[in-house]
Amino acid sequence: MIRLIKKENEIDYILPFFAQEKYLKTKSTIYGWFVSDKFILPFILFSTYIFKRIVFTTETINKNNSTIEEELAFLENMQNYIKKNHICDFIHKPQPSAIFRTYPKNANAFKWGTFQLPINSDFDDMLTRVSSSQRKYVRHAIRDNISITKTDNFEEVYTLCNETLSRQKIQLQIDKEEFAYQYKNLHPDNMIMFKATFEDKVQGALVIFFDDKTAFAEYAGSVPRPKNGCLKLLHLYAMQYLAQNHNLTNFDFLGAVPDIKEDSKEAGIQKFKREFGAEIKEGYQFTVIFKPVKYFLFNLTLKMHLRLKGVTYVDPVERDRRLSKSRLKV
Repeated sequence: MIRLIKKENEIDYILPFFAQEKYLKTKSTIYGWFVSDKFILPFILFSTYIFKRIVFTTETINKNNSTIEEELAFLENMQNYIKKNHICDFIHKPQPSAIFRTYPKNANAFKWGTFQLPINSDFDDMLTRVSSSQRKYVRHAIRDNISITKTDNFEEVYTLCNETLSRQKIQLQIDKEEFAYQYKNLHPDNMIMFKATFEDKVQGALVIFFDDKTAFAEYAGSVPRPKNGCLKLLHLYAMQYLAQNHNLTNFDFLGAVPDIKEDSKEAGIQKFKREFGAEIKEGYQFTVIFKPVKYFLFNLTLKMHLRLKGVTYVDPVERDRRLSKSRLKV
């Protein structure tokens, strides 16, 4: 049986970071968890004008090492629960952190993945795992006295990360109010920021969320032509710091197209992640449309709104399909 829980203290289970209430409430005022005896699925709900959409922030949390068949049944029941109780008009693309093992049968399912790697406090050990072609640039950055430091200047970090997204032509950029709220409520216990500086000029910045096991690379930004090796050094220093000071053992780059087209700009970003020795974890994501007319109107409204800002909107799933050799076919 599916239950809808609205308070984390009613859940007798230790949740990963992106499923915790303190994170969910930084994204939306409406959030909760679909819960059964075996599974938990956190969500945030956005209510905009006449549209209600759910976004999952993690994959299904498996409480008892249950089977994929049992997880499929849970997802089917969850979908029926949403439909029966008119909770939303559609389930939108999940956050990059959600890598599902399976998906409901009538959902719009597609491949998804993320790059992960183990981390430790031995900088030299992690450097040996970096591809040989990039290792020399990191060493050059060290010799050039690139400075990597923690920073509390969220205005500077926000601006740099947002300018980078704009330069990459990412449609929906970071909401400043949301970022400030996250800084106020998550920093420094679950949020930390680093920057790379060369000759008093910031080259790059990195925003990381973390729980007691894993660090998540939430946002990153750089100047248009950063000093060679400094962004690799920035990440390596952050990994070492988090392993040394927070006993973390895993680093997640958050999101990847498994079979990305090699000539795309995004392939270069994924190559950057792979060069640390990271391996891809593959699975699925899915969307479900309960009310097709509302879904059509939502996309039309969003397209018109962004067009006024000079931005061409593409559905996020379709955008990722265009980057995939197989169009993310499952």
